[in-house]
Amino acid sequence: CIRDRGENDKVIRLAEEKDFLQLAHMRWEHKKEDDATYGEDNIKGIESDEFIKEYINFLKTESVYKIFIMEKNEQIIAAMFVTMIRKVPKPNKKESYIAYLTNVYTLKEYRNQGIGTDILSYIKNYLKQNRCENIIVWPSDKAIDWYTRNGFKSENEILECEL
Repeated sequence: CIRDRGENDKVIRLAEEKDFLQLAHMRWEHKKEDDATYGEDNIKGIESDEFIKEYINFLKTESVYKIFIMEKNEQIIAAMFVTMIRKVPKPNKKESYIAYLTNVYTLKEYRNQGIGTDILSYIKNYLKQNRCENIIVWPSDKAIDWYTRNGFKSENEILECEL
């Protein structure tokens, strides 16, 4: 947990069950914003209460993600989801992992203040300490520049088979 005590009083930490309702509302608002801004079709025909219940149930029962959040005055202002995938052991190599980063979101009024970069730096340090070799993402076109500025490169070709 990292605390920035002062007038901003921001904390980076792992989410707990008490945070799930806020995270569900953030996810709903994020998808609603994508619909309005980019012409996507994420929430059409879905009731927010129905989605929020499903999302919270997912986090409680099926999620393999570590959810890193930044909060200010007990309000979650940004979140990033990470799952660590254990690599198959090799004879002369210690246990290691690959991380998948997804569902990166900062509330609109807190964007462009370095918050995402702060959380990502925290996550990178956490992953290094936990024998993670690299982080993969599937960014949207609008996020590629941010990831590039934060050390991500498009050097390895990942093959994908859509089912």
